[in-house]
Amino acid sequence: METSNRDMLRHDILIIGGGPSGLSTALHLAKFAPHLTKRILILEREHYPRLKLCAGGLVVDAERILERLGLNVNEVPYVDSDEIRFDFAGKGLSVRVPKRHALRVIRRDEFDHWLAQKAVSRGIEIREGITVKKISPDEDGVTVETDQGRFPCRHRRRRGRLEGHHTPLRLPE
Repeated sequence: METSNRDMLRHDILIIGGGPSGLSTALHLAKFAPHLTKRILILEREHYPRLKLCAGGLVVDAERILERLGLNVNEVPYVDSDEIRFDFAGKGLSVRVPKRHALRVIRRDEFDHWLAQKAVSRGIEIREGITVKKISPDEDGVTVETDQGRFPCRHRRRRGRLEGHHTPLRLPE
């Protein structure tokens, strides 16, 4: 299905990839700049819940970041580990966190799907099943070309700067 140009032009922030990094970036933007929420678009190649062969491990810092976003990771099935052990070249390091688990083991397909649902519930748009083919910078911003159309992300130029909403990017004159 081809996306209309009018629909594509309404997004100022394109995030390519709907894994934990992309979703967390969008959730942080929505929290700290809520006026941008409707202008964020995440392009995800797969469909949730997407198969991930690797398990995931959330360290305490990651849980705290999610908690500050108002998210409760206890909503996702998990197993806690009291100790993390790193081994490399015959040497090892064990880590324990006092009065708390050291690592929460989750399934990435469940975690990513849960995080995507939280993003959508906060007004962030995610388009699934879109493959990015090319990203082309130009003097007005960038254009992301996909298998379902083009997504231009434009900035206005003023006095030698490209400006988004509040974060100017200096360009050579």
